[in-house]
Amino acid sequence: MRFGMALPGPNVAAVDCLPLDVLPLILEHLTDRRDLHTCAQLSKAFHNAATPLLYRTLDVRVTMYTGMQRAIVLHPSTTILQRPEYAKYVRHVRENGPKNTYFNVFICTSYSFADSGAVGFHRPDLMDDCRKALKMCVNLEGFTWSDDSAEGTDEGDFMRYLDILQTLPLRELVIQTFYGLSDSVWAKLQDFSGLTKVSIWCMEGKPRILQGWSEKLGASLTHLELGRCSGVPASILISVLSHLPRLRALRLKGAPSAAILEILTFLPQLETLDTEYFGAALTRYDDVPAANLRHLTVRTSSVHIQGFQQLWPWIRRLTPRPSLESFTLNAFSTQGEALVPRSFILDMAATHKDTLKRFKADSTQMTLKDIECMCTVFPNLESLSCTTMWSPESAPYEEAVQKANKLRELRLNLHDWRPTHVRLAGLNNANIEVAVRNMMLREGAALRLVGIGSIVYRGQWIYKKAEDGSDKVEFEITSNVIKDVWD
Repeated sequence: MRFGMALPGPNVAAVDCLPLDVLPLILEHLTDRRDLHTCAQLSKAFHNAATPLLYRTLDVRVTMYTGMQRAIVLHPSTTILQRPEYAKYVRHVRENGPKNTYFNVFICTSYSFADSGAVGFHRPDLMDDCRKALKMCVNLEGFTWSDDSAEGTDEGDFMRYLDILQTLPLRELVIQTFYGLSDSVWAKLQDFSGLTKVSIWCMEGKPRILQGWSEKLGASLTHLELGRCSGVPASILISVLSHLPRLRALRLKGAPSAAILEILTFLPQLETLDTEYFGAALTRYDDVPAANLRHLTVRTSSVHIQGFQQLWPWIRRLTPRPSLESFTLNAFSTQGEALVPRSFILDMAATHKDTLKRFKADSTQMTLKDIECMCTVFPNLESLSCTTMWSPESAPYEEAVQKANKLRELRLNLHDWRPTHVRLAGLNNANIEVAVRNMMLREGAALRLVGIGSIVYRGQWIYKKAEDGSDKVEFEITSNVIKDVWD
């Protein structure tokens, strides 16, 4: 649409002609709060559209400047108490423990240093205002609590927040702690019902896997993250998760590999699974999973490459029916990068040929011929990321994707022992740029982003002025070095 055609007069700005209900949808794409703050000051219409977005998520910022004996604490509770009408816009709140160091801390990089970042540590006088402001957020949906204190802290602050949260329409609860949760806090948490998302990440203390709580959440819980399942018997974990049939997204850390297959038989609506693989284990369970996974992430490590032999059939057993849209594999071996077997690619294609769109295996190696096979047997592939051997010729890169008509993003991490300046000189040359252009402009191709080693190429059609003043369309490719992990 051309805004100039809708202008009622020469003194009316184009943005004033936008429908008011469209403006918030546009502003939602702004990721920098400073941009939203600027928009809120442009006009009354922009203010009304940007303010709810500014106050949708509230968190604390603690800035420590070099030479200052006291931190600058910026907490949104001050504004909420001064402008109570803004409280109705709040949907998510992030708070932290009395000696939090890492979570939700804003560090001024120019003239600052990291220190404890909790409001209770620097400004204990603000704690009452924080709780008063939270009570006013009558439309609150999500709450995040972070406390990374390693020596254990008084959980009184967290308990008081929980008392307030019980009076609000809370749907999502995220807890990130180092020391863990005491029995009194856990008993308090079990009073909550109707939650749709629970995320618990504890480094120490008792593993908290919703035992005694899952029965109450079974009718509502759809997203669950358990960050510490190690040491929990598989039978207990299976029993707990069997009470959550409405789960659609599940992330488990430390769960026994043998238990995952049985867990999937109790979760028919599960679409997203993020779990770990710890090697082959004896299992008596042979039933086919009821879940039709659309998104699967597997994390694993091994002291030797041969340790991955049982990984591939285990992955296939998790997805027995055509359903998988994205697959991510984070595999680490102390003896070098594991190689994705060609047989695994073909077996996955036999089931998920028409559904798989995204394949990411950055820490796993594939040959260029394997990549060509991926692009051939998965015709709907849109994104591919993996590690491959460096090739001095550019033609093999073109050949690898010549049949990938729907591929939009290709990232190849190169296995190359040469020094950085030599690698960059080899990549940033005319032959590679020509190959990238050929890949993007090949007939039927949709490729617009290519990452080869440390260089990322992006292509797009742009309007330019010709020498005679007329408009013309050109395909422009820009490149930049993103990073080098070895430097």
